Amino acid sequence: MRQRRDRVTPVLFAITVMLALTVAGIIHVAHGGEVIGPFAVADQVSSTTKQVNTPYVCWDGNGSGSLTRCPDPRGADGLKWVFPGYENAFRSGDCAQGETGDGDPSTSSGHRLFVECSMSWRGTQVYLHYAYWSEWQTGQRKYAATGSTPRIEQRLDGAMSLSWRPRRLPTPHGEASWVTAEMVQGHGWSVAAYAGDGEVARQALHEFGEIRDLRQWRGLPR
Repeated sequence: MRQRRDRVTPVLFAITVMLALTVAGIIHVAHGGEVIGPFAVADQVSSTTKQVNTPYVCWDGNGSGSLTRCPDPRGADGLKWVFPGYENAFRSGDCAQGETGDGDPSTSSGHRLFVECSMSWRGTQVYLHYAYWSEWQTGQRKYAATGSTPRIEQRLDGAMSLSWRPRRLPTPHGEASWVTAEMVQGHGWSVAAYAGDGEVARQALHEFGEIRDLRQWRGLPR
């Protein structure tokens, strides 16, 4: 009889625990909470662990323990990251990736990546050229060929920006237009704006040509 009682005791204890958990869950839900199952708890633990181990998100969406371990932006996705204004340009006009090559740097061919956006903006036809050069000096030479001396200024992130004031030149679009451009010294990304009016070109570059802060170049904290 005693042995039977010993066997029943653990069973009753387990039932008591299950009932207590059930009641606690009912009270939790009654007060506006959600049912949290074991898998949900595991997901929360996994998410917390991920945030601790990878406190940064690289520009490509991957987690990392340090921004120095993130790669430099590259390709079409990297372009979208480097130029925050590109999304607005994409929504405002037609954007297409052009041909790339290692040709004459004074033409549109010496790019590793080249995207042109065309749009009607403030009553004027505007073209925006986003590009990546394997060597940043190649892009610098292209815009130096416009005959405009770049204005060099220190950015808030400590880097030096090179900006070329609007200059009226023949363009790939079959008519003379005003060209203005900008890039960051030591980095191969450049952006240029073309318009029939120099001030419109300058404003378009300001609106759609922001180059991301280098402190966020490879990613952001979670």
